[in-house]
Amino acid sequence: MPEKAAGKKTSKIIYLLFILPILLTFLCWLYFPALAYTLSVHVFGYKPNLQPTHWLWHGTLYAFFTLYTFLAIGLGGIMVVAAWIWKRREEIDKSIRYPSVSFVVPAYNEEKRIARCITSLFVNASNYLGFCEIIVVDDGSTDYTYEVAWVTMQKCRRQWPNIRGRVVRHCANLGKAEAIRTGVNRAMGELIATVDADTWWEPNALQELVKVAEKAGEFAVSGYIHPTDGEGERRLYIILQQLEYSQGLGIYRSAQALGNAVLVVPGPMGLYRADALREILNGKTIKSVTEDLEITLEMQKKKLPIGYTENARSLTVAPTTFKAFWNQRLRWFIGGVHNMLSIHKDLLFKKRFLSLVLWDALILGYGCSLIEIIALFSLPIFLWFAPDKIFFLLNLLVYALLAFAVGIIYHAIALKFAYGKYNHKHLLVYTPLYYLLRMINVFARTKSLIKYLMGDRGSWHKPKMS
Repeated sequence: MPEKAAGKKTSKIIYLLFILPILLTFLCWLYFPALAYTLSVHVFGYKPNLQPTHWLWHGTLYAFFTLYTFLAIGLGGIMVVAAWIWKRREEIDKSIRYPSVSFVVPAYNEEKRIARCITSLFVNASNYLGFCEIIVVDDGSTDYTYEVAWVTMQKCRRQWPNIRGRVVRHCANLGKAEAIRTGVNRAMGELIATVDADTWWEPNALQELVKVAEKAGEFAVSGYIHPTDGEGERRLYIILQQLEYSQGLGIYRSAQALGNAVLVVPGPMGLYRADALREILNGKTIKSVTEDLEITLEMQKKKLPIGYTENARSLTVAPTTFKAFWNQRLRWFIGGVHNMLSIHKDLLFKKRFLSLVLWDALILGYGCSLIEIIALFSLPIFLWFAPDKIFFLLNLLVYALLAFAVGIIYHAIALKFAYGKYNHKHLLVYTPLYYLLRMINVFARTKSLIKYLMGDRGSWHKPKMS
């Protein structure tokens, strides 16, 4: 994995640590079947009555085990090492300037959340040493988003009169990409921060994003996003998504940043060089339902450096029900495959670390989802043809314990990287239930791939029935 030449440095010898997960994968693949046999016989006290079986039964079962070992221990371990290396790099001491910043907030039917979002941005602007303005673009809302945004803007401007703020209104719902374009074209800042209307930033978030952008020379920077329901965060879907985000950002996004291969600057929190973002938005039509991914990959195509920092944090309202979560993931996954297989398919064949990350997202994200479904529904078949059904179930139990142990360790590391604690808010207790969220994602990816191959490119809003 190449070292990113931006703002931080580290010793080359530390990259030898990538050997560790590879070695661990090989040892597990080589010796764990024998360990499972020993535990079944000597711990559970069961003497197997093995009979000859078809080679296809053994071969398929071992292929599934090999794939799991490679992905969960090997690839997962490599990502952990990459994230750890990225987090421990030494900063290059460099004074920074504080360029002007324009916040752009696209909003559609967000009357309940827009006030909190706007207020948090005014607090960020008041803590920032440079000029700031806040632009809310109401994208044809049918509720009181415009009115609430306008009243909140006036209230905040009375408290912080040196910060500019205004609300722009679309007469019709043109889509999020158009709302962002409207705001960007009206922005005066050298930097543009894009913020979803259901998101609020922690008070020092802007300062941290600008620090990274200026010191490292980044053209875009993203920060850590904490999923919430805006209340007590006790709902199961919220808790499981917090585990998911700690993996996705605490490990995977950090690993991507090490190799200058950040795939997406997400909608809730992004900071861009204004000229670069304006050129992309005005130079092409956004085609996918994941505009943040499409914009980021367009910047990657231009080889513009993109960074990440866990020191800039925000909270975003996440789905709290199965239906909302399912619809969100269908949009994300259809947009993802649309970008990788169509809009930015040329990036798959570049001689860059980014290409490996894209292949990983495409093959392991979508292809392995199909394999995981096949493996899950194949269990009754494996059991039916097993030479000793009880022995098969005991071995399956041992393998399940392995998967559980790997999951616990991985989640603990992710929480440590994301929150500085191995068990943030006791989230580790919910690791056994995380498989439910994973399986929803697996089925959603599979359905998204099928829908894409059938011509569906996704949409933000369901069409109204006549």
